[in-house]
Amino acid sequence: MQQNRAIRIIKQGQKAQVESVTKAVSEVGAVEPSERELKSVVSGWVREHRQRSEEYRRSFADLLKESGFRSPRATSLA
Repeated sequence: MQQNRAIRIIKQGQKAQVESVTKAVSEVGAVEPSERELKSVVSGWVREHRQRSEEYRRSFADLLKESGFRSPRATSLA
């Protein structure tokens, strides 16, 4: 799979400025998060999703119980 590459258009008068910016950026280096940071962020997202899903399930079930709704599965088990 090919990666997208940035295309830069350099006008005649801007060549020196672009070279200085490129040099400065290459000195700083690319900032990429470490594998540990990515893992902790994704784990947090998964944990939050599970919590929201569980809260939604509970609140929806309570709402249905308050309105008097009984699921067909609950009546067949009783």
